Amino acid sequence: MIIRLLGLCACGAGAYALLRGWPEGLPVLLRACLAVLLLAAGLGWWSVRKSSNDVPAAGGGKPGWRDMLVVGTGFLALECGFLWLLSAAPAPLEEMALVIEERLRPEAAAERVEAEGGGAISGNWLWENGTRRELPMRTNLKPGAKPEVFVKLRSADDAKALLKRKVYVRAFALGDFADSTWSMSEAKVEEIAAGEDGWVRFGETDEREILHEVFHAKDAGARDLLTTLQGVRAVRLPEIRVAADGMNFLPNVGGATGFRYLASSLPVGLDDLKGVKLEAERGAEGQDRIAILARKAAGEGTVVERLVKIRDFLRESYGYSLVTENPQNLEPLENFLFGEKRGHCEFFATAGALMAREIGVESRVAYGWAGGSYFKDDQMFVFVAREAHAWVEVKLDGYGWVVMDPTPPMVLGGGGAPRVAEAGDEVPEPLDELSDEEYADVGGSHVERTALILMGGFGGLAVVLFFLKGRASRAGVGGGLIRGERRAGYIAAWEKACSERAVRRKKGDTLKAQLASVAPVPEFSEELLGYHYGVRYEGKSAEPETERNLIRRMREWGRADAT
Repeated sequence: MIIRLLGLCACGAGAYALLRGWPEGLPVLLRACLAVLLLAAGLGWWSVRKSSNDVPAAGGGKPGWRDMLVVGTGFLALECGFLWLLSAAPAPLEEMALVIEERLRPEAAAERVEAEGGGAISGNWLWENGTRRELPMRTNLKPGAKPEVFVKLRSADDAKALLKRKVYVRAFALGDFADSTWSMSEAKVEEIAAGEDGWVRFGETDEREILHEVFHAKDAGARDLLTTLQGVRAVRLPEIRVAADGMNFLPNVGGATGFRYLASSLPVGLDDLKGVKLEAERGAEGQDRIAILARKAAGEGTVVERLVKIRDFLRESYGYSLVTENPQNLEPLENFLFGEKRGHCEFFATAGALMAREIGVESRVAYGWAGGSYFKDDQMFVFVAREAHAWVEVKLDGYGWVVMDPTPPMVLGGGGAPRVAEAGDEVPEPLDELSDEEYADVGGSHVERTALILMGGFGGLAVVLFFLKGRASRAGVGGGLIRGERRAGYIAAWEKACSERAVRRKKGDTLKAQLASVAPVPEFSEELLGYHYGVRYEGKSAEPETERNLIRRMREWGRADAT
């Protein structure tokens, strides 16, 4: 009993870990399916290992492997159905909610539209007034699906390596925070000209750098930012204008509509530094709520270990949402941390950056895109507006600016894990203007289609297995606890024989108790009990010939008294 309970608990814990995002490299759909299979395995272990003392009712019995197979495939079909619903339903449901709001609360709807700036947004929501990003009091973001940044890898090996990690494309970073607003760190405007080799270099050369080509449109306000894979080391351009640390502007060398240039980056994240022992100066031991929360979340350990604890604390303790209402009119970050406890990536990043500072680590918030869709034939990552993202970068000795992303990894745009486009999907041409519907057909809806296909497949398999199991049951072989299943043939024969001899049976009596109450005890009693407990509780295989012999003898026993 104890071993079965521990096994069931272990399976439940494993399923919980999968659904919480571990291991991070697995796709969401595969993770969810594995969680269901693990739970089914736990239930199967619990049932298969039951002893005769655990099930008191005669005619009942533990589920057989057919039962567990039917239940498992049924659960998988149901889960795929929920996944499809959650993938396909939010957009129309949100539109319905907006219509209801406009009809029932027109003033609130007008206030929301005004706060949003009038309509759908693109990745440019990350950029405001050139050097500032103010946390909004309330949010109702509706990102679009137009392609905005294209990153073409020069090496297939680099592409494979990126597919195993989270992919971040950074446009700019802001380091000063005051009055709920992020702004540039101290300005240091300077022009950096390319060397003789034609490259502008920001750091020492490293053989691990990833060479890539970047395509993106021009900004309408002439604020064209250097946009590369996170951890940029060099860019092949005539010059770069540096406005501040993390804020680099492109020269006017693009075409009529956009830019195309080579860059080289060395992305580094906290997960790449596990086991690295670095120390940081202790924070100022502030006594405000954020400082106390940061110390509590970070605990003890090396600087990397403490940063990971802060990151995981935010991921696990707060909810991701593009909509925040702030009913108490709190300061935006206070509402996120201590009020509604939900928000989009910029709230997570702001909280993570400020908490990192409280433990003595220099930090800033980076803005760009995360995730993307990868088109294998072209070795191209495509990032769309809805993948616009904000994350934390912490500065660690010997490693420079390192990604620390506190946004829950399972949310759209927050996980950073790239999606591989389906075979046959064509990569959109760089800088092409695609509608949301067109791009959804290119690479944005494969989760919904896959979930729908799997739901139909698992559902059909469950139905087929159910009918096959029913045929085996009607043949008198095996048994189970599934409601509505016919009892094994020899049990039905025993009940009929007792009815013919007018033997009274108490509800809930075991087969052993029923046989003991009959006087004289039937001569087949010991053989029936031995076979019944062997098949039902000890995992022995059913023997059709033995069952037919027992059924014949029980019928003769019942008829003998009736005559």
